[in-house]
Amino acid sequence: MIDRVREKVRELSEGIVSLCRDLVRINTVNPYSGDPEPGGELQGQRFLEPILKDLGAETRTFQPPEGIYSKMGVLGPKDRVFKDRPNLVGIWDFGEGPTLVINGHMDTVAVSGMTVSPFSAEVRDGKIWGRGTSDCKGGLTVGLMAVRAVLESGIKLRGRIVYESVVDEECNGSGAGTLACIYEGYRGDEAIVVDGNDLAITIGCGGCLTVDLEVEGREAHSASGLGVSAIEKALVVKQGMDAFSEEREAAVNLGIFRSGTHPAVVPGRAYLSLNIVYKVEEAEEAEKEGFGWGGRPIMRRFEEFVRRAEAEDPWLSEHPSEITWVKDLLPYRTDPDEPLVGGLADAFREVLGREPVVREIPAWGDAAYLARLGRMPTVMFGPGKGDKCHAPDEYVEIGKLLTATEVLAVYIARRLST
Repeated sequence: MIDRVREKVRELSEGIVSLCRDLVRINTVNPYSGDPEPGGELQGQRFLEPILKDLGAETRTFQPPEGIYSKMGVLGPKDRVFKDRPNLVGIWDFGEGPTLVINGHMDTVAVSGMTVSPFSAEVRDGKIWGRGTSDCKGGLTVGLMAVRAVLESGIKLRGRIVYESVVDEECNGSGAGTLACIYEGYRGDEAIVVDGNDLAITIGCGGCLTVDLEVEGREAHSASGLGVSAIEKALVVKQGMDAFSEEREAAVNLGIFRSGTHPAVVPGRAYLSLNIVYKVEEAEEAEKEGFGWGGRPIMRRFEEFVRRAEAEDPWLSEHPSEITWVKDLLPYRTDPDEPLVGGLADAFREVLGREPVVREIPAWGDAAYLARLGRMPTVMFGPGKGDKCHAPDEYVEIGKLLTATEVLAVYIARRLST
């Protein structure tokens, strides 16, 4: 049985490469990327849907509803628009048995500043180059072609496969597409998120808070002597951030600092935006203390440090910064003893003849919502190259694309065969 599945993956190798390249050629840049011409996810979903149907799936497209974050009890960005940005779900139903969710995201980050042609999907040096190759169109390809290999191998199956191509994972999207799938009732006995890297079996990820600060100054001509520089006051606020970061001994990244319009004008406003990464253990402790699963105590502590720094400054003590919490991406951890982890590891050993890397990562992914809110054992597994996701020279190695497909196909066959 397994030999037939593995042989079918090898027969489909050219098709696997072709599908990945076809997806990369479609501009599905997230509308909130900052790019001047983002494509959005619609055309990518329109391309995939007939492929799913041809393989016998029952398909559905739907946009995340307004207020999806609050509906799911999650802190996420406000006023996010999802018009013409549908999720695509395909379902194969084989009767009584377990349900396996396969999830990946269609949107990509910006292409501005890339050093390779973002939509050429050039094949060179055993790699496919372009935006989304590693994050996450290579993964979407692996998920779909693994299902195809199992279907075409002729194995009799049971249960269900739910394939999800979701929107808005990137660019502060906070997983709106995956949240919408859970909200619509698409859940299973377990989930594999193909937004994985380096063929590692990832069983957990860190949480991430994003906070925006607006610092007020007094705009004036620089020669008047009447101005209060928002830049100078923002640097005072940053001292509080730095003290907070030193206490945490963890990643706190100031990603945006904007202010000023002209050298002759004292800037009246400054804008700062930063990410705070936190661990599963901190979410566990927050829940024990009655704050719920997430980063609320960290948010409180951050504000204490900022206000303490501002209190030492005469201007800021009267004009404190405006602090807005944008998102709280929840961390998760799946028990390494879960059958999903062991079964996928067995499939890995069968294909590669060695032990897989089983790990947790500090970066965040949609897997956290499937695990925490969908309440199903969840892992991330895929062909991406971790240090090339979002990179100006993004690529996926063809060898890992094919290997990941074979591993996943073997797992599906074993898990759902009668």
